This record gives sequence, structure tokens and C-alpha cells, in this order.
Amino acid sequence: MPVPRRWTVILRDQADTARPIRPEDCHGLLNRWWPHPPEEHAMAKRWAMNGWPAPLGDRLYHWTLTWLDDAVPPPSDPEEAVGRVQRIGDHLLEPLSVTRTFDRDYGELLSGPQAPVRSAELHSRTPVVTATRDASGERIPHVWPGPRRIFGAVHRSGGGIVGGSGAVGAVARFAPPALSGPWLETAFEGLDLVRRLPVPGGEVRLAEHHQAEGRTVLGWQGALRLELTGGDRRHADAFTALLELVELTGVGKYTAQGFGSVLVDTVTRDAATAASVARRIRRTPHRLPVRTGPEPADAPAPAAELEDFGGLLFD
Repeated sequence: MPVPRRWTVILRDQADTARPIRPEDCHGLLNRWWPHPPEEHAMAKRWAMNGWPAPLGDRLYHWTLTWLDDAVPPPSDPEEAVGRVQRIGDHLLEPLSVTRTFDRDYGELLSGPQAPVRSAELHSRTPVVTATRDASGERIPHVWPGPRRIFGAVHRSGGGIVGGSGAVGAVARFAPPALSGPWLETAFEGLDLVRRLPVPGGEVRLAEHHQAEGRTVLGWQGALRLELTGGDRRHADAFTALLELVELTGVGKYTAQGFGSVLVDTVTRDAATAASVARRIRRTPHRLPVRTGPEPADAPAPAAELEDFGGLLFD
């Protein structure tokens, strides 16, 4: 079975009255689906919860889950739960459908995409928990993390890899060692060439998520743009793979409880980039085609050019 693997689940709530869905309740369900040995309880999980069940209306919820291990398959497939009510806290959720949305192994993922990208926006879907330590050793929220922190960490000991977290940690832990070692070197070289930029209207801000028993998780919400400013094709390939992986693994701590879920956008360009493209098009001389006869009825329509949008909305 190729992995990593990702599923999108549509559920219907059968409860009449219930408290809001809590991260710890979702975590409890996945621990029943995919139990870990007691000695691995404090270790990074083999799976990531990409946010929490999100309401769609009419008692329907949408939920995305990822299994990361490249060697050990999940103990059960979410498809097996279709039609069987699952309890998440006070909610009685019946999976109506399960769609597999990612089904590629690490070898394919790391071997190089067909169309590498050098720029992307990251939008948080749930609070991202990244922290640093102050002079006294106290953990404090870090709300403007650098690219290396966004993509996780690799833990080494005695000259070898012993674990990791996030996108690079998933490669270190689960990808074939012969492939992961050289790829990680290239990826870290590329991350030194990545700069972060603000996204207009998506300013990063401190966010609080209230847990059970009065506990509060501090994180950040918002968006930022990452741009690879140099390097060769190898670095662009690695950067593109990291963007794909970070959607699967999440960012920061508590991703097995749904925190740190992000959406990667490699399509939308900011206003400055779009305006630059538009200016280049306007500077290009337009030449009227010379017609030698009537056009055939089935001639294809000319491609639409990029136009500026003045912001006017109408029905």
C-alpha cells in the first residue's frame, strides 16, 4: 500500500445536543482507530489530523486525516468505518463517505515534481503552535516563525537520525534512508534561500484555543508567503515537495490533535505580482493578424489576456 495516505471523510451528526467538538475528543477517536504502543505515547505520531471536523450544514461535517508512515500501514482504513457511528465527545458521527485524496509513496514524492514552484502562500486552518525559549528557559509563543521552523526539524544523535517533526521530520522518520539523507541535505540548503513575506489581509496574529479543564493553547493564525530566492532545479524540486508535505504533516506542535493545519496556495498571486504581469502584457506590442479569408466556423477562440480588476462588484 503506497503511503503517505490522506483521506477526506464526510460525516453526519446524529446527536440531538452536544458540546462543541474538542481536539482531545478527535485525538481519542484516532487513538482507537490507530493505537500506539505505550512506549510510543510521547513520541510523534505516525498520523496527522488536518484540523477538526468542520461543519458543512445540514448536520454534515468534513474531516481530513493523513497516515505518514512509509513502512507500517494503518491498523484500519477509514473506509471501513463508513456506516458505523463514531463517538467524538458528545457527537455521534456517522461516516457517509471516505475519499482517498493522496496516495503516493515517498520515493515518488521526493523524486522531483514535473512543475516545480518557487513561491506559495501558507494559510492556517487551525491555530499553529510554535514556541521558542526566553533567557530563563520559559517557552513563549513564536508567531512569526522562519522557514526552517515552519517545515519542522530532524533530530539527530550519535551521527544518525533518531526522529523528527513536521515535513522534514516525516521524511527523516519514514522515507527510505538511502533517499532521505541526500534529499534532506538539498532541502535544508534550499530553506536557507527561502524568504517569508506578509500576505495582505492575512496578517499573522496570536490565537488562543481553549481546551478542557480551563487549559489554553497559544498559537498563531494568519497567512504568509514563502519565496525561494535562489538555488537550482534541485532546490526548487525540494521546495515544491516540502510544500506538498507540509499540508500532510501540519506545522508546529500538537498536529496529532488537529493544530497546525495549513492550506498551501501555489496558484494565487499577490497584487504586486499580478500588476507586474499585466504591465508586461501591456508593453507587448499587439499586431493585428492578417486575414486571407473567412475564418472557419469552428475556429478556436483566442486566449484571454490578463486584465486588471478595479474592484467593482455587480450582479
